[in-house]
Amino acid sequence: MKIIKIISALFAIALMVTPSFADEKSSEDDVVKIVYQCDFADVRRVHLMLNTLNNVVKYYDKNMIQYDLKVVALGPCLQYMMKGFEGTGFVAMPYCEHGGPTGKGTDSRFSNLKQLGGDNVEFFACKNTMKKKNVKPEQIDDFVTLTTAGIIKIIDLQHDGYAYIKIK
Repeated sequence: MKIIKIISALFAIALMVTPSFADEKSSEDDVVKIVYQCDFADVRRVHLMLNTLNNVVKYYDKNMIQYDLKVVALGPCLQYMMKGFEGTGFVAMPYCEHGGPTGKGTDSRFSNLKQLGGDNVEFFACKNTMKKKNVKPEQIDDFVTLTTAGIIKIIDLQHDGYAYIKIK
């Protein structure tokens, strides 16, 4: 009889303790994962994408929600991840340094987003596009990581549970 009471007490304790461990585990794994595909040249779409990216970062930071945000630039969008254009298939455009909602252009907005989001925000540049447009690694912004193929990076991230976003 005494053994049954002890086993019952241990069972009750186990039931009370187990959910708390489960809650801790799930909160550690609850990271919002998002990948943005940028494969367009239209500066208005880029500014719209930057607006949504800023909104995402500010919302998750304000609400203390963990997030992992990736932006993959391929095709014509690669120009927005570049700091030098000489000898490439791209031409430096005035909107890189001027215009948009802040008046400082896309260059400033991308670097500000990286500073705002810190390690939670990562940018990728497609090496296939770089090769096609004769872009050297040193012409890519310092905060951008090179990836072999932008579309494969996006597919891999989606496979890893990232929500896919593309601005139309």
